[in-house]
Amino acid sequence: MNRHITHLCTLAAIILLSAFEVRAQQAPAFAKGADISWITQIEHLNKYQLVDPQGRPTDGFQMLKDCGMDMVRLRVWVHPEPDARDGQVWCDTRDMVAKAVRATQAGMQVMVDFHYSDWWADPQKQNVPKAWKGCDINQLADSVEAHTRSVLMALKLAGVTPTWIQVGNETPTGFMKPLGDAEQFPENFAILFKRGQQTCKEVFPNAITMVHIDNGFMLPRTEFILDILKKYQVDYDMLGWSLYPAMNWLATPPVIDLNWQVKANQCIDNVKTIYDKYGKESMIVEIGIPDDHEALCKEVIEYMIDHAPEHLRGLVYWEPITTPDFGYSMGALKQYAGSQYMANEGMRAFRHSPSR
Repeated sequence: MNRHITHLCTLAAIILLSAFEVRAQQAPAFAKGADISWITQIEHLNKYQLVDPQGRPTDGFQMLKDCGMDMVRLRVWVHPEPDARDGQVWCDTRDMVAKAVRATQAGMQVMVDFHYSDWWADPQKQNVPKAWKGCDINQLADSVEAHTRSVLMALKLAGVTPTWIQVGNETPTGFMKPLGDAEQFPENFAILFKRGQQTCKEVFPNAITMVHIDNGFMLPRTEFILDILKKYQVDYDMLGWSLYPAMNWLATPPVIDLNWQVKANQCIDNVKTIYDKYGKESMIVEIGIPDDHEALCKEVIEYMIDHAPEHLRGLVYWEPITTPDFGYSMGALKQYAGSQYMANEGMRAFRHSPSR
């Protein structure tokens, strides 16, 4: 009974807030953007400065705009631990909302990326949040709803309306395992995804809800999850893919794949197949190249934009604004002078426009 009353109160709050909601712009025909979820922590560490090509100080959001981008993607974790680098908590609701507000103020659209975990969620690890451990499937679904609603209500209260919302991050075999393991418990996965997706639509009816799968060139990997959602009549609006075509992840360590056009073209072909089979459009919500291959990065980005088929609705870089603190080698910055960094040609390739 208490949960029912709480739910009604939340719905009443949503109705009251709707009159003041900042409406999201219509999704562009082809969105160009980046995940810059590290940006607030980079600023907090205050060891590196972002500059434009003339060496003038800039911030991350302006850098993206100067590179032709019109949206940002922002991850959100449930209860993340303080980061060892600075003892602060990042990518929780508070931090994500702060970045979303800045993006909106900069005239950029927002994609929310729910990981439904306390830390990174990807095909190798889909760990249930600590606070949700021991839940049965119904309790876990309730937790998904409560977390989703809480995060999105925080956005609404801050005057932000996301254009896209990912229900999970890279979920080719499910999420919140073991209960949400799509291979062992496909119905459970459908239940959890449906609860998250429906909650998104309750708070932001016009938001584009997304399924996110890795390796966009591997069609069966995507079909496995979409077939489960179809079987259990679970709705969503769009498919999001990760695609790192120039990387051979099977090598130890991973190496550059000079035959990257093969994977790129497979993903491009898969866009039409997914639309024909499921009636869903697609976005590439993660793409990236090692930052010491600047020319290759530019080539890949321009190729994907030039060859974007009709039902591919955007391209998102992961994660271009990264500094040496983070040990991530696939950003898109290069040193300007001393501790100053500017966008490399790969990031600036987003100024390219689709030919369609």
